[in-house]
Amino acid sequence: MNVATEKTSTGPGKLTENRLFDAVLLGMAVAAVAAFLINQIYDLDVWWHLVIGKDILARLAVPDRDRFALAALGRPYHDSHWLFQAVLAGAHRLGGMAGVQLLMVAVWGGALFVCRRAILRWTSSGTGSILLFFAAMACIERFLPRPEIVTLLMICLFYLRLQEERFRTTGDVALLGVAQVIWANCHGLFVLGPFMAGCYWIVAVWNRLRGAKNDVAPLTRLTALLLAATLATPFGVRGWEYAVLLFREADTSSAVALKNVGELSPTLGRAAMSAPAFWFFAFLLVAACGVAIAAAVRRGCAPQRVLIVAAMGVAALSGRRNMALFALVAAPFVAEHLRFVLPARPREGLAVIIRSAALLAMAAMVWFSLSGQYYLRMEIPSRFGLGATPSFFPHDLPQFIRKSGFRGQVFNSNNLGGFYLYHFYPQQVPLTDGRWEIYERTILDGIQRAPADPLLWQQMVLGYGITGILLQHTSSEAQALLPVLPMDPRWRLVYYDYAASFWMRTDVPNLPPPVDLTSRALPQFPGRVDDCLILDAFLERVGAAPPRLENLQRMLSFGWKQDQALERIGMLQIRMRLWREAERTFMRLNREYPANLTALNELAFMAYRRGDVKSAEYLLRKALDLNPDNQEMRQNYQRIRGGR
Repeated sequence: MNVATEKTSTGPGKLTENRLFDAVLLGMAVAAVAAFLINQIYDLDVWWHLVIGKDILARLAVPDRDRFALAALGRPYHDSHWLFQAVLAGAHRLGGMAGVQLLMVAVWGGALFVCRRAILRWTSSGTGSILLFFAAMACIERFLPRPEIVTLLMICLFYLRLQEERFRTTGDVALLGVAQVIWANCHGLFVLGPFMAGCYWIVAVWNRLRGAKNDVAPLTRLTALLLAATLATPFGVRGWEYAVLLFREADTSSAVALKNVGELSPTLGRAAMSAPAFWFFAFLLVAACGVAIAAAVRRGCAPQRVLIVAAMGVAALSGRRNMALFALVAAPFVAEHLRFVLPARPREGLAVIIRSAALLAMAAMVWFSLSGQYYLRMEIPSRFGLGATPSFFPHDLPQFIRKSGFRGQVFNSNNLGGFYLYHFYPQQVPLTDGRWEIYERTILDGIQRAPADPLLWQQMVLGYGITGILLQHTSSEAQALLPVLPMDPRWRLVYYDYAASFWMRTDVPNLPPPVDLTSRALPQFPGRVDDCLILDAFLERVGAAPPRLENLQRMLSFGWKQDQALERIGMLQIRMRLWREAERTFMRLNREYPANLTALNELAFMAYRRGDVKSAEYLLRKALDLNPDNQEMRQNYQRIRGGR
């Protein structure tokens, strides 16, 4: 659906109607972007970015030795993000976490605005809004206040300027040169700037060899300038070494610390494919391949842009977090080549159907975010709004630690290291803080393995002088340590909330009183179901049955995944030997979810336990009708029939 088609196939009245529809499409696309872009900060890295940015502003110097984590103290630190961190700290100084969010919104808004400009060079406003919507939705997992957003903005800018052939005048070249300097001081993927220009240069050289019209001279100047601009950093050539590290980081096979990082999971893996962003990315991938083939057949491809899009596609397939790299160049690429796959005069009815479907999809995504359903289904403890999320971070813990007078060294879940650093630097620093590349690999892997290895754990506690333990409830460190800490007399639980627990060594002076996990005492009533879900992981691992039961009952009040909540409540009641309560719970589960196999199986067990063999047989037969391949229930059913 290109611009020429729409202008020649409609009359003045219909053209006005189309423009109105286009305006509605654009407005809805912007609403969908805003609904996801303005979300409570849940990013783990933002905390240490802020600390380092504040440190840079205070010292007016880029750190070259690490002073932010115990496990890396004194090691050489390559801070390729320093300029972004300083600007982020400035935004935080002006507006707190809301200022951080506004900076992120501004950068992402600029990236999508430039992307739309590149799209509209080839197609109409309505079609452009649809493509922009798909590109933005493919990027929603990267709507984070991280340095990579500068890379995404620059990719859009470079693609647009190169597409428009804005590289011949001194002003145009200078603009891209300045942008490259900013890029090189904000994020390690700055090498993509010279690469994109290099794709144009390669095609120009090929054209010269064929005797065709070419822009070898201006593109040579541009590429050379961009390469020189990448060296205009405090690190010079060493900046390229860090860029290589970022490209290799998606390979998690050799690093214990990176194996469970969701953003580094395979793009075509189960986790990525369960997310909405993947399917928008997949649509653009298929569309880009389709239009490229159609254009190649008719010899209408721009090879330099094919090289860029193909390279970004390969990068996107190397790791989940790289999908955005491809989406932002794929959208204008698809727009450019749509004319090769769409009829010259598309039927008006088909155009209306496509636009109406897109409008409904946009409205659905707006609802998906604003209702909180997206965050619940993705298990992200955030919602539409400003500030840091009230879930996931133990916001009251810093006050507790200061009040207790604790001054020791903590072992922390790596995902809370930045949060701890933010509240206690420079007086105290965490053991680790999420900056994977700063630590010696063997040291970091040893720290990651220690919680599951008693001997290694004791060596680490003694070696680093650990007197406090900070565990985020759902972290891998908590999974290993929480089952054993309550039985270890050397440690005492002194604090917990919906996000984390804090333990102190029992020989610490002025040790606060222990937290009693045998009672039903819980933190104040949760603000949302996320709190209950996260806390349940802690209470289950420490074996605190009474408070866990109360927490699960609180979870029911939110109406989210009630079948799972009822299952957990019923099974816990059985372990607590609350037989009548358990039976009532499973009866409710069976009544509200008749196909729930756990309810049928447990009700059959309890019926058999009280001697009602006939009811037990009936319930198991009903369960087998729903799931004939369940061997455990089939064996139980045959055992009961044999007994009868």
